[in-house]
Amino acid sequence: MDALSRSTAHTDGVHVAPVQIRPVSTDHVAAELAHVAVELPMFGALEIAGPEEFPLDELAAKLLAARGDLRGVVTAARAPFFGAVVGERSLLPRTTAHPGHETLTQWLGRR
Repeated sequence: MDALSRSTAHTDGVHVAPVQIRPVSTDHVAAELAHVAVELPMFGALEIAGPEEFPLDELAAKLLAARGDLRGVVTAARAPFFGAVVGERSLLPRTTAHPGHETLTQWLGRR
């Protein structure tokens, strides 16, 4: 979110598209990757997702507020996500994704 809030910053706030996302902690991603690294080859992609789904603009506002960042979030349907305009559900994993267990509230509580 730090990188996204820097790349989409404008004078009137941080512009974020209302696309759906399932954020996952980096701790969970690292654990999943370590697990995969010692197993037999997967011959496919590993998708990892958090347990909750949020609109990205709502998530951005929560994370900025939790950091004490006073910038507002401007919902902009065509705001790029790291340079690409993405569809409303294109950032969501398939149903076979390895789910994380830590909620956003739990993650924020550890910060």
